[in-house]
Amino acid sequence: MIFHLSKKTIYLLFILVGNIFSQSQKVDSISIFEFKWSNDFQYKTDRYFTNGFAFEIFTANFSNNPINSILLPTKKGDFELFGISLTQDIFTPKDKFTVQNQLNGDRPFAAYLLVGFTKSSFNPNDGIVYNSQLQFGILGPLAFGEETQNGIHRNVSTSAQVIGWENQIRNSLMINYSASIEKNFYNNNWLELSGITSAKIGVPFTKANVGFKSRIGVFDSFTKNFDFLSTQKWQLFVSLSSNVGIIGYNATLQGGLFFENIYTLSEINRFVGNASLGFTAIYKSLKLEYTQHFNTAEFPKADNHSWGYFLIKFAF
Repeated sequence: MIFHLSKKTIYLLFILVGNIFSQSQKVDSISIFEFKWSNDFQYKTDRYFTNGFAFEIFTANFSNNPINSILLPTKKGDFELFGISLTQDIFTPKDKFTVQNQLNGDRPFAAYLLVGFTKSSFNPNDGIVYNSQLQFGILGPLAFGEETQNGIHRNVSTSAQVIGWENQIRNSLMINYSASIEKNFYNNNWLELSGITSAKIGVPFTKANVGFKSRIGVFDSFTKNFDFLSTQKWQLFVSLSSNVGIIGYNATLQGGLFFENIYTLSEINRFVGNASLGFTAIYKSLKLEYTQHFNTAEFPKADNHSWGYFLIKFAF
């Protein structure tokens, strides 16, 4: 009798899993909201990449978006997530507080506002994650970088107004296609090692990167974007990553492709390095993360730069 009930239990579990994941493995049982705020507040430098906001929603309702057809394909057995995002990033020179006109050789003022369509897939059998995204938007005054930065500074008593935004890169349409592939090479109860390669083509960025990622702590085998599929109540881990990249074009330094600008850089560093250290806590359907990035100089005579981001993510 006990064995008979166990068989029924197993059968019901298969029915439940079948309802959670459709035959094409679209994750249709949950929707996910993510907010990320990036800033160089820890070092109080307020230079180079200085602030960013990103909002992203993943839901099965976006699975029929026609743009998905040009994103990376998936294989049978992959779990899939589809998302839409809004991103604003702001860049300023080092010496903006001391001069009315921007100094030659410094970074241009720049900001962009991008809408993105994302597809992520993960196969737990081979430990491979595919991410791809198509973004559209604007670089220039219509991205409201000046309004965002000085709006924040007006409400922070220790911050001064930023002068020099009249020299920012002019309005230009942006379109970017990006893709990354992450492969898990080693995983045990407390350590995970993965290799990752990524590329962007278009504007604002054309570049390629290769590097590694690792996690140390308590976590499930599910990766970023799919971590809410875990049955573990708690996950707590440290993330380490490093990569090197080759830069083909950076519109935040060189300007848009079709318009002249008051000030841009004619020479940039073609090879850059990046490292990051992050701390993540996940409890059921809530995720909190803080990560610090360290970048090598992006153009001649520039300084190395660091910034951090805080992320909150929840499933509903």
